[in-house]
Amino acid sequence: MKIAEDLPLNQGLEKAYAILREGRFEDAVENFTECLSDFPNEANAYRGRALAHFQLKNWSSSNSDFSKAMAFNPLDLENWVGYGMTLAIGDKIYEAIDIFETLLKRHPAYVRGHIQLGLLYYRLSLIRKGTEQMDLALAARPSLAERRSIEKFKAEQKELDKKRYYRADFEALNRSNRSFSDSWIRKVKKLLVKKTGNF
Repeated sequence: MKIAEDLPLNQGLEKAYAILREGRFEDAVENFTECLSDFPNEANAYRGRALAHFQLKNWSSSNSDFSKAMAFNPLDLENWVGYGMTLAIGDKIYEAIDIFETLLKRHPAYVRGHIQLGLLYYRLSLIRKGTEQMDLALAARPSLAERRSIEKFKAEQKELDKKRYYRADFEALNRSNRSFSDSWIRKVKKLLVKKTGNF
């Protein structure tokens, strides 16, 4: 009985993914939507529709569908990557970083997760942290294509660094600013205590 019930879903999904592979993205969205009207909890249909929306640059719809795919199938790591990437495209960089950091805590050897997190750090000009992620990706046995991409990203970053003026490490600068701010507040408090006798 279960096989008979799954058959329409399998056929519908196969058809929708075939349309997606052909590059007929609007038709793919329609086909995945049809699948979801009959099977509203099907993670693969949400993921397929998310991919079609991604190709159409419908970032918000893609993000929403990747989020649902991730909720229904959190073990499929590509759902996490898609969700994180659509957050980043929507300029929600810190939320995207949280997604990739959570993913990598659970799956520390996931190459694509390290690459995407490294690219986000590069985007924020956190060069050292970005390069650390790229090195972790290299240590996690990437495919030849992934290895070439990682080396390319690192080389591009090196070239950008050569053209940049001296830039202090952001984290060190942040600690320094916090330390200065704290000492300044302590000095103001001391002055207020001397003048008023309270605080």
